[in-house]
Amino acid sequence: MIKYFFSIVFLISTLLTNGQSTAKTEVEIRKFEQTVVMAILNADTNTLKQVWAPEFLVNNPRNDISTNRDAVLKTQKSGIIDYSSFERVIEQMQFQKDIVITMGHETFVSRNDIPGAKAGQIYKRRFTNIWMKKKGKWQQIARHASIICQ
Repeated sequence: MIKYFFSIVFLISTLLTNGQSTAKTEVEIRKFEQTVVMAILNADTNTLKQVWAPEFLVNNPRNDISTNRDAVLKTQKSGIIDYSSFERVIEQMQFQKDIVITMGHETFVSRNDIPGAKAGQIYKRRFTNIWMKKKGKWQQIARHASIICQ
C-alpha cells in the first residue's frame, strides 16, 4: 500500500513539474514569435540573426525554399519581406523535449508588389514554425508559410 502511495505521489509531482515547465516554455516561445514579428516589421536583422538559427530552413509562400538564414535575410534586403503591417496568431503549440512547433495564421500587408501579393492589400497565410533549444537557447530552425487563396 505504501508503495502505491509513493508511486502516485511521484506521478503527480512529475506531471505538475512537467506542466509548469511546458507553461514556462509556452510563454518563452510566444515571446520569441512576437520578437520575430517586430523584427520583421522593423527590418531588425540583428535580432533576426539571434532568433533564427544559421540553418533556418523556410518553405516560403512564393513556392520556393530558402535554404538558410542568410537566404531569408537576402530576401528581406531585396524588399520582398517588407511589411507595413504583420500579425501572427498562434492556434496550436506542440512540445517535444527540445523542440516546439507552433501553428496558426498570419495577416500581412506588403509595402511592395511581390510574387503572390500586391502592395497595400491584406493577405492571410497559414504557418508552421519549428523552434529548437540549442545550447540552452531557443532558436527557430524551420518554417512553412502558405498564402490562403482569396
